[in-house]
Amino acid sequence: MKELTDSAPALDDTETLRARLTDEGYLFFRGLLPADVVDDVRTRIARILFDSHWLAPGTAAEDLLASERAVEEGSAGFFGAYTAIQSTEAFHQLAVRPELLDLSARLLGEPSFAHPAHICRIAPPSPGANPTPIHQDYRFIQGCIDTLTTWLPLSAAPPEIGGLRVLSGSPRLGVLPVKPSDGPGMMRAEADEEHPEWRTATYAPGDVLLFTSLTVHGAMPNRTRQLRVSADFRYQALSAPMARDALGTGKPHYHPDVPDFPTLTRGWSSTDSIEVPPGVRFVDRFDPRLDEVPTPVSRFA
Repeated sequence: MKELTDSAPALDDTETLRARLTDEGYLFFRGLLPADVVDDVRTRIARILFDSHWLAPGTAAEDLLASERAVEEGSAGFFGAYTAIQSTEAFHQLAVRPELLDLSARLLGEPSFAHPAHICRIAPPSPGANPTPIHQDYRFIQGCIDTLTTWLPLSAAPPEIGGLRVLSGSPRLGVLPVKPSDGPGMMRAEADEEHPEWRTATYAPGDVLLFTSLTVHGAMPNRTRQLRVSADFRYQALSAPMARDALGTGKPHYHPDVPDFPTLTRGWSSTDSIEVPPGVRFVDRFDPRLDEVPTPVSRFA
């Protein structure tokens, strides 16, 4: 599998970044975020996982060695630990770091904001847990086709621990058909899993992978004994439409299995990181399983 191209040397060259995102569908930045900030969030999450008995007895929390209590995302026994993670203000503050907000605004060419549904992925070892199948975010996010996703490793993520891979150039394929699948999202894009343009990296805390909503991507199997911990944050232009959720817009990831933000944010110093700015326009959602879905023109296609 090919290595991701590091765009950190071109960080200040917005036109080069836009051209590369249009051509390849992704941008990868080594060390975009301060490693100590990411390490602090990982330490907090590791303590929650330790207290929830997801980590092997007698091991250090920072080693993230999985116990038999570590379960696949969304299954029985998942939501206790996940609710505690979603209650962690420092985790949500990562999504509104100036490095990420500034980058998304420059790429979109106008002010942007982070979606409130900040996602933490805790991937136990395979085959006990299924990796996230290859997919395009647009079917799940909807609303604005130019919503950008950032994937952040919160712990070291070499390929063998199930780091993310992206199919370079895949936005040119348009919105692909899907079929049912195991793993988070429960849908798999019908793309060539053996294509020579799949790319990944040995990720470190502070690295950021950014891609468009039409970029085909997915996780690889976790072939270690550790938990892989990462975050997904999404950004869109203030002027663009946002999809309306069935249970109310601006809810936490996995709501209602996870409590709403008024409960999660008790004791926080600020709720700015999970608020939708005033004036954002909302549109209805479509069935993501349909073969033909509404596909507005993308500025990155």
